[in-house]
Amino acid sequence: MDKAQIQIGIMISSLSIGEEIKSIAEQQKDIFHTSRKGLEAAIPVARQMEKDGIEVIISRRGTAHLLRESLTIPVFSFPQSSLSVLTSIKKGADMIPEPKGRRKRIVMPNFRSEVIGLDIIGDFLNIDFNQAVYYDSSSLEQVVAQASENGADLLVGGLNTMTFSRNLGIRFQELITTRGDILETIENARSAALSNRDQKTTRYRYQSIMDLSQDGIISTDFNNKLVTINEKAKSILGIETDDHPGIEVNKIISNPRINQALRDQKQVQEQIEEVGGELYVYNQMPLTVQDQIVGVVSSFKEIAGVIRAENKVRRSLTKGFVAKYQLHNLVHTSPAMASVVNTSRELAKTDSTILVVGDTGTGKEVIAQGIHNASKRRKMAFVSVNCGALPEQLLESELFGYEEGAFTGSKKGGKPGLFEMSHQGTIFLDEIDSTSQSVQLRLLRVLQEKEVMRIGGDRKIPIDVRVIAAAGRDLWKAVQKGSFRKDLFFRLNVLRIPLPSLSQRKEDIPMLMKFFLGYHAKKHLIQVFDLPSSYMDSLCSYSWPGNVRQLKHFAEQLLLNSSLEGSTRSLDFLFEELSTIVDSCFTQEISEEKLAPEPAKLRLVDQTTEAETIKKAMRETNYSRTRAAEILGISRTTLWRKIKRYNIF
Repeated sequence: MDKAQIQIGIMISSLSIGEEIKSIAEQQKDIFHTSRKGLEAAIPVARQMEKDGIEVIISRRGTAHLLRESLTIPVFSFPQSSLSVLTSIKKGADMIPEPKGRRKRIVMPNFRSEVIGLDIIGDFLNIDFNQAVYYDSSSLEQVVAQASENGADLLVGGLNTMTFSRNLGIRFQELITTRGDILETIENARSAALSNRDQKTTRYRYQSIMDLSQDGIISTDFNNKLVTINEKAKSILGIETDDHPGIEVNKIISNPRINQALRDQKQVQEQIEEVGGELYVYNQMPLTVQDQIVGVVSSFKEIAGVIRAENKVRRSLTKGFVAKYQLHNLVHTSPAMASVVNTSRELAKTDSTILVVGDTGTGKEVIAQGIHNASKRRKMAFVSVNCGALPEQLLESELFGYEEGAFTGSKKGGKPGLFEMSHQGTIFLDEIDSTSQSVQLRLLRVLQEKEVMRIGGDRKIPIDVRVIAAAGRDLWKAVQKGSFRKDLFFRLNVLRIPLPSLSQRKEDIPMLMKFFLGYHAKKHLIQVFDLPSSYMDSLCSYSWPGNVRQLKHFAEQLLLNSSLEGSTRSLDFLFEELSTIVDSCFTQEISEEKLAPEPAKLRLVDQTTEAETIKKAMRETNYSRTRAAEILGISRTTLWRKIKRYNIF
């Protein structure tokens, strides 16, 4: 159908008007549907027209009044101007013979009220003119009968008036409607139909938007009566019929707090309420026009849906937080490592906190990833944090997140912390022993309460996270020294996995060496070679202070050097270098007992002496960490950790 083509219903019995409309219809593109029914008899016909897609109806004045009360589409009536009434009465009066001894008597029935301004017609035409009020067909018939008893000579009106008048033998004159009046009425009806079509389109668009929402949405007027409701709200409230506008909301919502909120017409944010036996997050917003509240819009969000959406967002944020290693990826043949793998596999079945203890390079993170992948949380995020690699303030913001404006340089909108992003997954806290007292306290609260509060925030965020912590030194000694909280230690030390050093599992060295040589050969596209047995024996006799990590890097060095020379002649040289230079580096980095002998160097007598020695070195170097580390004979990293441990400066 043409967008501008209107479906128009005509409820009219007049033959003259019918002919005019037929003539007009031939010149216009609108579609006209006609019926000769009037007054209450027109109502069922008009309702069917509305169901069939008729967009506007035109009828006589009385019929139009009744139809407006029964239909939702616009209803127009042909005009009844004083001039058309005067013309009709004059035409009818001219047909009546002059009665003896009195003036001509003319009666015009009117629906529900008299037409104002017709009192002068009687004197103007020298007749007795009266208006009679009726309300339906039955009362119209009584009006006509009364007029007949009073000796009326003529009745002026429409189809029903004509029928009753002729039954009683009274002359009848139809009210005249000019072609101009008909054209004007049709044009007004067209405009209203087009406007109504646009309003329906807008209502349908907004209703469709509401129905697409996974939240239940309702709106009420200022009298707390329902205006609109979407499909989700119908489902929540158990409403099965579309016949809902105008119903009082308290008849469909049983929750007293919600009903009170609707009556108060105040704003409500994220209020937990029960509706129909289910829990919902309830929100409400008053609608204000010119500072006057005209109603409210309310929404119901299923708590289960909120949790699902939150989990989906968290999963999207944690893309890339994946555990790569499985427990079977741990290359070993030794009983010590086999025991670790078996223990880890059993502990993966639990959900308790695990503390992994082992020297640097023993594979603490590989064990943590393997446990995660063997647990029920394997499909969720695995987040690894090296606590010793980040300054205290940065570590706090990374772990716990922050709100917008929490500190200078914070992101707009804030940032979720790694604990939030680990929700339903696993977080691995490596070098937990290097954390400050402040971070330890916050970690303790997270483990106890299972919730985090962002830096600068005022709300607690519930989390479900498994914690695996790792330390490269004995945490209990750190507790005794006062650098690690006792309560946090007991929270972390629920399950414990001690990792053996490579020197304690030397039978694994040949297998590991072969594996790493193959790994690096594939990585660098180099032909792998077999090590002589005498050389492998030498490697097995070495202490490997850097453990598996050191072995992996040495395998790469060995492979690349041998490949460049085209032979294995460099093996003895590399092993000699390994036994001297590498040993020296590890001794300097990880041994706090073997320091340079100069008097100004750091001597580990006790904590107080060590702290004072560091302070003295810092003062002598004008607080240069690089120069102080050189004087003390330790690395800058070790110096930084000791400064944090003793809370120096």
